[in-house]
Amino acid sequence: MTKNVSGLSRGLLLLGALLILAGIGWGIWTWLNAPPAPEITEAGAVVLAETAPPQPTVAATATPAASPSPTPPPSSPPEDSGPTPELLPEYTVPPAAPTITAQPTPAPPTPAPTATPWPRAVEPPTRIVAPSIGLDVKIVPMGWSQVDHNGTLVSEWDIPKDAAGWHMNSALPGHGENVVISGHHNIEGKVFRYLVDLHLGDEVILYVNDTPYYYKVTDKYILKEAGMPLRVRRKNAQWIMPSGDERLTLVTCWPYQWPGNSHRVIVVARPPDYLPERGVE
Repeated sequence: MTKNVSGLSRGLLLLGALLILAGIGWGIWTWLNAPPAPEITEAGAVVLAETAPPQPTVAATATPAASPSPTPPPSSPPEDSGPTPELLPEYTVPPAAPTITAQPTPAPPTPAPTATPWPRAVEPPTRIVAPSIGLDVKIVPMGWSQVDHNGTLVSEWDIPKDAAGWHMNSALPGHGENVVISGHHNIEGKVFRYLVDLHLGDEVILYVNDTPYYYKVTDKYILKEAGMPLRVRRKNAQWIMPSGDERLTLVTCWPYQWPGNSHRVIVVARPPDYLPERGVE
């Protein structure tokens, strides 16, 4: 009996030692793989930023033109606009009527070619394709719900399973505004699993039924969301607000590994004719 007890004690001690070593190993792995601390900027709580470089300055000019700055986020909502949950939508689809601007003095004899205007979609997008990451999934309109979090009502997006979700209060393609698409990356279909692997210049095709709209990636950000104060989360949410230009904004969570989902991946793509102005080939 004494021998059995002694053997059991040694076994328990060995198991305890193994658990301690496993805990230490997990702590070290977590520490080594932890995302860097965010830098709070006008773009939000930035952990990683990839933006198209400005157009090179022409050496022969007497007065060099100012280089364009990286793509600015849309304007931040005012502090007194009420509680803003994570990536809460705060705007509506732009009106269907186009804005007509007065033309300046007569064009020069050899004007630069202009891009063919995109058709103004009258229905939500139905499919998104990104060949470089093997993405090809359907899109469904997506709203939000009021959820009780510890006695406080907050708004949360109803992100669909096995599909990407078009923010139903963002723009339609071809309306000169921000088209916003969200999707899960590590649950319920993982449709945006590899969104973080998109890079500058990668093509993204948005379909409205059979009509394609071609974009290319111009900016990518990873923004810290968990644990950030409200003012910082509002900065993060600027990316899904109206932008005043034709763009596609893709949103998912990051990182993939447990505990995960502490950050947001924001990918901005624009029509191809935008890229030469930003120096992307």
